[in-house]
Amino acid sequence: MVKKTYYEILEVDKKASQKDIKSAYRRLVMLYHPDKNKLPEAEEVFKQIAEAYSVLSDPGKRKQYDIDNEPRNVLLRNKQEQMWQIIREQKQRDARTNQILRDYNLYQEQEHIKYKQRENEAMNIMYG
Repeated sequence: MVKKTYYEILEVDKKASQKDIKSAYRRLVMLYHPDKNKLPEAEEVFKQIAEAYSVLSDPGKRKQYDIDNEPRNVLLRNKQEQMWQIIREQKQRDARTNQILRDYNLYQEQEHIKYKQRENEAMNIMYG
């Protein structure tokens, strides 16, 4: 399911005026208000309309929303997220490798101790 933009939720153009946004908001609120619309999804749609309006009705928030949702910025964020995912996966692989090395070194150390103990036992038997 593709997430709708705030403009799509309010059914207005990206270049819509504040007056157009307010008018669309009022129309949709009347249409989807849970007290008037008994469809199961009406409450969720109503919340989405309110969220969209709270952003698009504030010039500062709207400007930031537009910047954040420009296609090139979305593409950049997606690439950054892919990069961070690769880094996280590499760190997980490194951690597993380091654990294997620690386990191996511990094993080697334990085997060395056993060898020394057997060597001492043999020396005690021989020279004992």
